[in-house]
Amino acid sequence: MLDLIIFVIIPYFAIALAVFVTPYRYLTNRLDWSAFSTQFLERKKLVWGSIPWHYGVILILAGHLIGFLFPSAVQSILSGIEAIVAMESIALTLGLLALTGSLVLLLRRFSSGILRNISGYMDWILLLLVLYQAGTGVYMGIFARWGMEWYLHTAVPWLYSLLTLNPDISIVSGLPVIFKLHVTGAFLILALLPFTKFVHFLFLPLDFIKDPPLLYRWAFRKKL
Repeated sequence: MLDLIIFVIIPYFAIALAVFVTPYRYLTNRLDWSAFSTQFLERKKLVWGSIPWHYGVILILAGHLIGFLFPSAVQSILSGIEAIVAMESIALTLGLLALTGSLVLLLRRFSSGILRNISGYMDWILLLLVLYQAGTGVYMGIFARWGMEWYLHTAVPWLYSLLTLNPDISIVSGLPVIFKLHVTGAFLILALLPFTKFVHFLFLPLDFIKDPPLLYRWAFRKKL
């Protein structure tokens, strides 16, 4: 029953929310779509958190997507042990970047009173989930080696079975508990994404290219 919840119910629920809530929110209330710009409030910790976070998360997501879309091509690349070790090392490095960036951004938001005041509960939940997801990913990279190989032969076929509305949980039910926790975290993030400002990454701000730059000015009261 637990495998059914993890590999069928939660994924379909998350996908339904992402597919239907995201465009509804985009079309009905664009004003709360974009995230707040917090760089002018606190910049030092942002540099150490945002840069590794973006490089780590974006490249890891790209790797997962490439493996899902082109499993045969990726399998041919991983035909030798040297290639597997090299790719696993790169993936682990990116996971550590994502984990470090998530931790710094969480501590930054917690340590700054100004940022705490503009942070909603969804910001905290999503940051904690991303930290959890990066942590489980790093754990698998260290203690459940050769994840790229079994990802291609287990997770990818299972994901395709989900998309064809014929979920086959027998492919993944025998995998370690850490993998099941990682999958649960991924779909929980997908489910919450439409309700957070992080959803803005789905929108390509091409119109901003022709817009003039924004000018921020601080307002100070004159001392009497």
